[in-house]
Amino acid sequence: MTIELSLIIGVTFGLIAAAMAFLIVFDEYRKHRFKGWRLWKEGLLAGTFALAVFVLLSLAAGAWLKG
Repeated sequence: MTIELSLIIGVTFGLIAAAMAFLIVFDEYRKHRFKGWRLWKEGLLAGTFALAVFVLLSLAAGAWLKG
């Protein structure tokens, strides 16, 4: 497995995970009566974190499998 393939896989599944994390956090925070910028900020922060985790784990797995 090359690093390019692991990056493609990581970004693909990372974007799906980021979208799901954003939607889950956005919906839960909306239920707790958060409004405006804080609601969007928390959702985007969770989505960004999920994307970063998936990409980094995918790159680490690709490097481990290659070596």
